[in-house]
Amino acid sequence: MEPAAGTPLDLAASAEHAGAEGTDDAALARFIMDLRSRGLTDPALMTAFERLPRGEFIPGFAPSQLYSTMALPLPCGEEATDPFSLARYLMLLDIRPGLRVLEIGTGSGFLSAILARLGAGVTSYERYRTLLRRAERAFRSMGITTVVPLLGDGLTRLDRADSFDRIIVNGAVETMPQHLMDRLNANGIALAHRRRGLETQLVVWKKDLTGFPVAQECGPSRMGLMRAGIPSCL
Repeated sequence: MEPAAGTPLDLAASAEHAGAEGTDDAALARFIMDLRSRGLTDPALMTAFERLPRGEFIPGFAPSQLYSTMALPLPCGEEATDPFSLARYLMLLDIRPGLRVLEIGTGSGFLSAILARLGAGVTSYERYRTLLRRAERAFRSMGITTVVPLLGDGLTRLDRADSFDRIIVNGAVETMPQHLMDRLNANGIALAHRRRGLETQLVVWKKDLTGFPVAQECGPSRMGLMRAGIPSCL
C-alpha cells in the first residue's frame, strides 16, 4: 500500500527538494530524516511530531532552532529539552494509546502535547504559574483536551490519588521520589535523570508484576537539578 500524502515518509522525502532552508516544512523534514537515521523510526511517533508545530509552544525561534539539538530558553530561567532527546525518552517509555502518564515539569507543554497526540492521558505538574499558563494557552490553541495541567510541586507531593502507567521527570533528581514510584503501576515505566556527585545519568525504572522496580542507566545527561517548591511571583 502506498503511504498517504502528508505521512512522515513523504515529509522526509521532500527535504531533498526543500529550497527554503528556514521554512517550517524544511526544518521539520530534516528533523524527521535525522530521527530515522538515529533509529527512531516508529511511525506514530514521527506522525505526532509532524502534526504538532513546536513553534506553537516555544514562540520566537527560527524553525532551524526549534528542530535542532539545542535546548531553548523558557521564561522563569527554565529550558525546553531538544526534540531529539524527547523522541528518545518517548521510545524508552514505550508510549501507547490508552496509557495514563504523569509528567513532572510541564515546561513549554510540548512533550505533554506529543504524549496526548500518541493517545495517552496526561497529568502534568508545573511549579511556575507563568509556564503553566503559557502551556494551557498552547493546549487550547491546538485543541488538546487530554492533558490535565496542574500547578504544583510534583517532586514532594501529588494532589491527586491517581496511579499511572508511565512517569517522566523532566529534570535531574538525586533520588527518585518514593511517592512517585508508589504511584507507578505494575509493569509501568518511569524515566528521570539521576544526579550522583558530578555525574548525571538518564535512568529508566521498570516495575515487574510484583511491583518491584528495576533501574537501568541509559547514558549521560546534561539535565540540571530540579528545584522544589512553588515560587510566589513567577
